[in-house]
Amino acid sequence: MKKLTFLLVGLMISTTLFSQSCLDDVWQCLRNNQAPKAKKFIEECMAAYPDNAQVWLMKGNVYVNLYNSDQKKLNADPNYTPRYPDALMTANEAFVKALELDPKVQPKTGMLGAIDGQRLCADPFYEMGAKYSEKKDYANAIKYYTLAAKNYELGKNKKNAAASYFQLAVAYFNQENQSEGKNMLLKSISAYPALLSSSYTTLYDIYKNEKDTANCGIILQKGLAAFPDDEEMMKAQMDYYDMTGQNDKVLALCDSMLAKKPGDLTVAANCANYMSNAKQFSKAEEILTGLLEKNPNDFQLNFQMAYRYFMEVVEYEDKIDAAMKAKQYAEVNPLRTAEKEIIQKAHEWSQKAYDINGNNQQNNIMLQQLKVKLLMPVPEELKAKVDSYRHQK
Repeated sequence: MKKLTFLLVGLMISTTLFSQSCLDDVWQCLRNNQAPKAKKFIEECMAAYPDNAQVWLMKGNVYVNLYNSDQKKLNADPNYTPRYPDALMTANEAFVKALELDPKVQPKTGMLGAIDGQRLCADPFYEMGAKYSEKKDYANAIKYYTLAAKNYELGKNKKNAAASYFQLAVAYFNQENQSEGKNMLLKSISAYPALLSSSYTTLYDIYKNEKDTANCGIILQKGLAAFPDDEEMMKAQMDYYDMTGQNDKVLALCDSMLAKKPGDLTVAANCANYMSNAKQFSKAEEILTGLLEKNPNDFQLNFQMAYRYFMEVVEYEDKIDAAMKAKQYAEVNPLRTAEKEIIQKAHEWSQKAYDINGNNQQNNIMLQQLKVKLLMPVPEELKAKVDSYRHQK
């Protein structure tokens, strides 16, 4: 039994010595900048010792060097065709395998450790993901951004990991995979909350479409914590207040936004829109009037003024219906007279908006409805545009 034990120990020592001798040849080649020669030696080592962590670690180093060699030639000559196009992927897989076999595996002097090797692969993987995204090859973009994210996480580079997750979300959305896109945005926020406000506003829109009001509020709260002064976040906040019937908060937020950006036409148009939805018609008109004097041909301002009166028309229609149901017929005619004046004002502003931009779907539909209410002829051009919207998906 003792003799057998000695034989086994001797065999283990012999195997270790042979593998170290094999790796020494690879190591010397890499130290002498002979990566192709090192590749030949590492293939021999791999054949002899397929389950040796040190061998896999050295393989990772060999392929990193092959990748770097190709990149150097490519930088010198853009027309150069890389000899080892999959070198970085092979290197990364080798580093992963080395850690699987021995989590404590150590590199030879001057060589990369397994975790350092994976970290080093992160930036090139991200760049490859970007290249494939530009080509609209989203499957490969996803492949490389996923590797980049994982490797950035290993290196505790949370910001770059978050950027990789965000790009993954974009790729998944382009593949019309909303579920995975949403998951990637959540991962991006988790990794680095202050990367991009659009992560929060996109998630807000997704939750809104899913009629998930609770998560709308949660993601909005997180987004505002990370981006308290971001205009898009504040617009989402206004939308949330409007959606949940918190009109007092809509008004307060509008006042705050208008005070911060008094001449901003987009902010003014958005605030006027929410004021009209909240039936604060005078306030909406007040916001728009001064800016229209200075910007009479701005489409959004003219459209929002039309919308302000259109929503008041809707309110009058509700009042007329209520009076009819209550058999308060004496009130109906005065309401209809007042309503007609409002319809005419709405039409005037909607027509002006149409003259500025005749391709806005919302305004075109509104303008046709107003013409019908006023018993006015609907131009064929406008009718054709509105009819075309019915055939859109």
